[in-house]
Amino acid sequence: MNLLAIETSTDACSVGLSLDGQLLLDHRMAPQQHGALVLPMIDALMSEAGLAPTQLDGVVFGRGPGSFTGVRIGVALTQGIALGADVGVVGISTLQSVAQGCFRQHGDTELAVCLDARMSEVYFSAFVLDEANLMQAVMDEQVIPPADMPHLPVDRNWQWAGSGAECYGELLASDFAVDASRIRADCWPMAEDLLTLGGAIARAGGLVSPEQAMPVYLRDKVAQTTVERAEQAALRKA
Repeated sequence: MNLLAIETSTDACSVGLSLDGQLLLDHRMAPQQHGALVLPMIDALMSEAGLAPTQLDGVVFGRGPGSFTGVRIGVALTQGIALGADVGVVGISTLQSVAQGCFRQHGDTELAVCLDARMSEVYFSAFVLDEANLMQAVMDEQVIPPADMPHLPVDRNWQWAGSGAECYGELLASDFAVDASRIRADCWPMAEDLLTLGGAIARAGGLVSPEQAMPVYLRDKVAQTTVERAEQAALRKA
């Protein structure tokens, strides 16, 4: 099965091809450069593989939550490529792909993933490894103030990952008893992990039509007013 993966939901810009299990990958940290970079990155991988879009069997994309602009770029590009190639798609949670990457890189099997959502909030969920070595959510994704994150069951060896965990490390230490050694600062959503998660769904017949490629934002409001930003700044100084 030939699958293309596109992940543009965070500062990471990551694309990959799985050609019957053989991987070609390009992953870059490129804040606010996704619009300029992602299509040339895809074209380069397709050229390296000698593959035409019509030879794809599906497209896996990072559906969010994450940067609103980044998520929209990934979804729009996925729809365009999949419609042109007449193939199906599958969307993967940005939080789940971070968790899968932590398992791949560190062997972590119980992960709390916390991404900075700005506006003094985080995107949060928790994941546990299943029998197929895939990280599966054990609670709904949320967008919440970091102090309101749920306390996780104490009978598990939770590791933490994501830009929010790094940003709010002091809060995690004081309010959640999370030692800095349990925070994975090097785990980002990557195409390699999208291909692992999305590939399992695709092989099970879970591809859907490109029109069903939908972003997940978790909140409708995307920006603060000038007054709200001033109020938040005053609260941080208080």
